[in-house]
Amino acid sequence: SLLQEKMRVKLSLTFLCVLFLNGLKAAEPPVGSEALEGQLQGENLDDTLKRVAEKSNLVGDGAAVSDEGFVYPYFFEIKDATGTIAARLNLTLGPFSLDLVKTKTNDKKKIVYVPNSKYKNQVNVFESSFFNQTAATTSAVVTGSGENATQIEVTITYDGMTAGKTFVVQSAEIKATIELGGPTRVDYWNITTASITVNSTVNGTATNLMVDLTPKFGYSAHTSDFACTTGYGICAPLGLCWSCNDQVMKPNSLDVVGSDKLTVFLHFPGMVLEPSLGGNKTTFKYGFGFNWDCDPLIPISLWVSLLITLMLATILFWALYMLSALQTPNKFDDPKGPSIHVPQAE
Repeated sequence: SLLQEKMRVKLSLTFLCVLFLNGLKAAEPPVGSEALEGQLQGENLDDTLKRVAEKSNLVGDGAAVSDEGFVYPYFFEIKDATGTIAARLNLTLGPFSLDLVKTKTNDKKKIVYVPNSKYKNQVNVFESSFFNQTAATTSAVVTGSGENATQIEVTITYDGMTAGKTFVVQSAEIKATIELGGPTRVDYWNITTASITVNSTVNGTATNLMVDLTPKFGYSAHTSDFACTTGYGICAPLGLCWSCNDQVMKPNSLDVVGSDKLTVFLHFPGMVLEPSLGGNKTTFKYGFGFNWDCDPLIPISLWVSLLITLMLATILFWALYMLSALQTPNKFDDPKGPSIHVPQAE
């Protein structure tokens, strides 16, 4: 019948929509930490880091050793002048690295990063420098006391990094302030300021950069919009550590940087960070508690996939229900008997 034919058409269109959306999902290129994980699948990262630890002088007395005997070469116990550990940082996927980028003014008179010539939605990285040639010098200054009144000013200094063809870094100093109890929530610790000073040469010209890397605290300036997630605040509840596959710190405001200026992105590969103050009662090996990851448990892409799947499943079940509600005729003409008479008069 015509109704059954319509139902079959609806079902066919539904299945075609499902197949089309699944094809789009599979064709999307990986981004963020997914892309990083894809790049690491072809290499044994533990073996790489172990060779670095064995052949260099990066491993100190406070280096972290796993249960399997693996030495993490980029584990830092950051102490104050009295020798008290103020914070612990572990880079599980490699050393610090710097990406050299540049700004420009686009057609809308807005300052943006120079895009990649091939992938317009990506920032063009002119060259990178890795902090893996010398051991870092770390220090901390702790002010205040108590979980809601403590500030830890952390300094990590490097002399000598991997030199590129055009971007040669002689030294770099990373500074950050960890505040316990603010500004997002009183039961969280937060990185409230961050900066890097780089002494380098670019194409043979001395280029000294001082970049403010303080992250945004949230989606807007309102307290209710503060967020501890990728691209925004670096923070976690007291007693938990912040973890991220590739923590990238970059300038918060390009208007401050200016147009046609060089600047840098600072990468923390496999970052695990936690201040040791503030009443952490659940620390485990290497001084880290349970991790508070930068990637949300249920990202927006997963929510969209779930909602679209639920909508398509609802349409499918509704179509099946309509098909099952169809009823066949229960009366038929008897060719040997009197025909069914339907009165036409009103």
